[in-house]
Amino acid sequence: MLVLLLPALFFSARTLETEIKKLVSHHRLQMEYIAFVTSVQAEIRQGRGFRTDEGALLFDLPTGETIRYKWQKRQVVRSVKKKGETAFKGMTVLANHVYFITFVPGRDKVMIDIGLQNWNANLDMSVAVAGRVEP
Repeated sequence: MLVLLLPALFFSARTLETEIKKLVSHHRLQMEYIAFVTSVQAEIRQGRGFRTDEGALLFDLPTGETIRYKWQKRQVVRSVKKKGETAFKGMTVLANHVYFITFVPGRDKVMIDIGLQNWNANLDMSVAVAGRVEP
């Protein structure tokens, strides 16, 4: 009898472990997405002049700085070009585990499609963020 119950017990434990890993992995991706969108929304709402360059999103802040969000090595990174300078400087990682991101700039908003993926889960999301509207 024990010979029949032992494999069933191991199968059940393995199935439970797999499902818990999927759930935790999906939750981690959701938290990564929420953190990314929260930081991006705050900055894009101040921006204007949305445009893309080689897949990267560029926009201007009221301070005269130009912000660039770029996808590289499964990360979305932020760089800043100060007013009067010619090159972007610095690199802040805004999101990890990114397997695709698309920026679609409009006149006063930006559509962002992003896909996050880790070993056990994936998450595809879209969001529209409105920029600053000038009278």
